Amino acid sequence: MPIYEYRCSQCGERFDRLVRTAAESKEVACPECSSTSIEKVPSAFALGRVRASADKGASCCGLSEPCADPRRCCQR
Repeated sequence: MPIYEYRCSQCGERFDRLVRTAAESKEVACPECSSTSIEKVPSAFALGRVRASADKGASCCGLSEPCADPRRCCQR
């Protein structure tokens, strides 16, 4: 069962959810404002693997400089 990270398009809240089925992923709502206008974002775990390539000259967002804070970097 995957854990997905999300960002609310309304209030900007970042949160994660354990999602058991594809149908369940469509029912995810922001815990802060209850909006269903959300988007999946790269997880910190996934960014950790990308971070290794960031040290070789590319960031998690594909920029040439490394990210100081990968969780914030991809919000640009």
